[in-house]
Amino acid sequence: MTQLSVTFSDTKADLTPDALPDLYRGEPLVLSAKLGGRAGTMQIKGRIGDRPWSVTMPLAGAAEGKGLSKLWARRKIADAEVAQTTRTVTADAADKTILALALEHQLVTRLTSLVAVDQTPSRPMDEPLKLSELPLNLPAGWDFEKVFGERPKPVVPAAPATERRAHEQDGRVRIAMGGASPAVSIMGQPQQGVVLPATATDAQWKMILGAVLMTFALMVVAYDRRRRAFRLTG
Repeated sequence: MTQLSVTFSDTKADLTPDALPDLYRGEPLVLSAKLGGRAGTMQIKGRIGDRPWSVTMPLAGAAEGKGLSKLWARRKIADAEVAQTTRTVTADAADKTILALALEHQLVTRLTSLVAVDQTPSRPMDEPLKLSELPLNLPAGWDFEKVFGERPKPVVPAAPATERRAHEQDGRVRIAMGGASPAVSIMGQPQQGVVLPATATDAQWKMILGAVLMTFALMVVAYDRRRRAFRLTG
């Protein structure tokens, strides 16, 4: 079916697509139109081969549907893109049409995007911020204390010190504090943990070895050329 056209009898309509495509046998014709009302009829005309064809449908019996406005707007945006490609309209005019339709019907296009904004306050303004640790899931078989060390113990405030002496002996640091606080020993030995595998490759050494071999090959080629040149001249 070719040369398709649509006319409305008693109402104004903004029809899309602008250029109706030709149809093959069994293929439907899908139209989107913004109507001023449901009065009158809609007539579709075309040609099947050399024979004219037409059908008339009353608009009063049309059923209402949800989301049709977005479908119409998206098809109008596609018409604007095609018009810009074929240079029927200017790029500025096409962009204005696309932007207006996208903002009105909340569609994502090359000029617009959707941004979700949550306006619900999660913390009252007069409540101070709180710092809390979130639990982490380690791989199966891992021990937190062996990987990250022992968990820090709560610090107990000590009594005011009247005397402090520090000296280093056998890798240990001993701090003697006077007053009611007993002596505290701080071990200077490194903490033992899980040794993780080194996954880096030896690519750097291979690059150095390759450079050395290439240099050696160039020296062999130069020596061979000098020997051949000496034979020719001799």
